[in-house]
Amino acid sequence: MTLVVLETGACSDVGQIRQSNEDALLLDDPVFAVADGMGGARAGEVASAMAVAALHGLSESSQSLAEAIEGANGRIFEASHEDPSLLGMGTTVTAVLVHESTLVIAHVGDSRAYLYRAGELRQVTDDHSLVGELVRRGEITPAQAERHPQRSVITRALGADIGVEVDVIRVPAEPDDVLLLCSDGLSGMVSDPELARIMKSAKSLDEAARELVRAANAAGGEDNSTAVLLRVGVRSEADGAAPVERAPVVILPATALTVGPADDQTGPDDSTPQPAPVRRGRFVMFAVVACVIGIACAGLLAAGLHWVHFIGATPGGQLGVYQGLPLELPNGIALYRVVAISSVPIAVLSVDQRTGLLNQQLGSRARAQGEIDSLVTASPWLQQPQGSG
Repeated sequence: MTLVVLETGACSDVGQIRQSNEDALLLDDPVFAVADGMGGARAGEVASAMAVAALHGLSESSQSLAEAIEGANGRIFEASHEDPSLLGMGTTVTAVLVHESTLVIAHVGDSRAYLYRAGELRQVTDDHSLVGELVRRGEITPAQAERHPQRSVITRALGADIGVEVDVIRVPAEPDDVLLLCSDGLSGMVSDPELARIMKSAKSLDEAARELVRAANAAGGEDNSTAVLLRVGVRSEADGAAPVERAPVVILPATALTVGPADDQTGPDDSTPQPAPVRRGRFVMFAVVACVIGIACAGLLAAGLHWVHFIGATPGGQLGVYQGLPLELPNGIALYRVVAISSVPIAVLSVDQRTGLLNQQLGSRARAQGEIDSLVTASPWLQQPQGSG
């Protein structure tokens, strides 16, 4: 028996905060992919497009899939060093090749592949990210990873170095399996149970893709979000059934989805009983006490935020010294800010080095800077050459 793709669905959106969409996707049966680009200006869009373009037309084996990704990595790396406007660009990529009776998944970065089987959703890939490493080592929980200050820092990407390690995962498929490929703008905003609920309730994979992206935007849409879905089945050669029509090729992001306005908020009905008013004197007393406590707490917090520092990873992927507490309030208000950026890329550190440095230990700025300086003194080759490219 041979696997065939019975249905596909895809959607990509810029989100609620970003100005451009640096995600790219590919539907080119038997190969499907999602890439999430990064870099200054429009370089991220270039890197992600290069990654998915390298996979177009593949139809052979898992080895060809991994080799295509390795080749894309080399071209992205070279382009970023030949063109100053592209310096520092990179991209994640998560791709699947439907090969005979197996789903062959190739993966670099923190985009994800999920398998939806018999009503259950399971993440197939491991995130190549700082928080992913911490979760796997048992140092933080998945819930803590969702709000970790360095949750956007990836430890492996195409274009970061001349070579790249590609994870290759082989999943024996069953009839009616659905595979979801998505960027972290989706998985970072929508919980796994909610992903499964949307996929279960949707009438088609195209509807599911749009509802998944809509949910990411409704949750805040902090990043570009992209979803690619495919459903597989089996066709026996003895059946003589007509071949399934090939899925269309899509390399650029899919049509943007705009989330509609929230439901109108109406005031309480006139017939609704209203609570009795609080006496003015009591209210004033409570207000004064609350203000005094609030001012005292604010003063202590401000003093603490000014003194404490910790080592973190900057959005550009460098070691940095942060002032404040490694916490974020519910509305995305950060209690920290970067005060010094080193020339050491996170990606060149070993797992033990990353774990030892990025443990959010609080202390003085001198202590944090001293740890970075000691690392550079002991291993000067870790520094990124200034003005490279």
